[in-house]
Amino acid sequence: MPGILRYPRRAPGGRQLDTILTHVDLAPTLLGLCGAQVPAAMQGRDLSRLVLGQKQTEPDSAFFQIFVPYQGDGTPWPWRGVRTRRYMYARTEKEPWVLYDLEQDPDELKNLAQDPAAAPVRAEMEKRLAGLMRRTGDAWSFNSMEMVEDKGRLYSHEAFYSIADYLKWAKAHPALVPQD
Repeated sequence: MPGILRYPRRAPGGRQLDTILTHVDLAPTLLGLCGAQVPAAMQGRDLSRLVLGQKQTEPDSAFFQIFVPYQGDGTPWPWRGVRTRRYMYARTEKEPWVLYDLEQDPDELKNLAQDPAAAPVRAEMEKRLAGLMRRTGDAWSFNSMEMVEDKGRLYSHEAFYSIADYLKWAKAHPALVPQD
């Protein structure tokens, strides 16, 4: 399962930061470091003030979205997840999939998703995840079971803005579609 980057680094003044971020935070942060305006519609957070050693509220979580299965890493279905400093939680549309207490289990060896004793934590992470999905406009209806992520299907020949766009292109160009 993909994870977020918790990237410790030396900041100005010798401070070391351990900030929760994801790949979508990189573009707005780089724009901020360049002094450029970050477009309002851009996903991610501008963390440039943290990098520069200035005061800024650090993110307390990161959100993940996987809309299709991916054979490359064994992901059998679409899922959504949220990561905090202490917990990693992900679920499919049907049910919780993983819940790890990273303080007690940093190697993510004991999945607490179905553990009745973890119900309060699971409920809190579920609430947090639902809020992130609302804020980003995500919906389970975006999911697809089409195998479009593997073998560079979505990226090798054109940029596709939807799975439907790719499938239409693939039907018109069968010789260019990677075979499983």
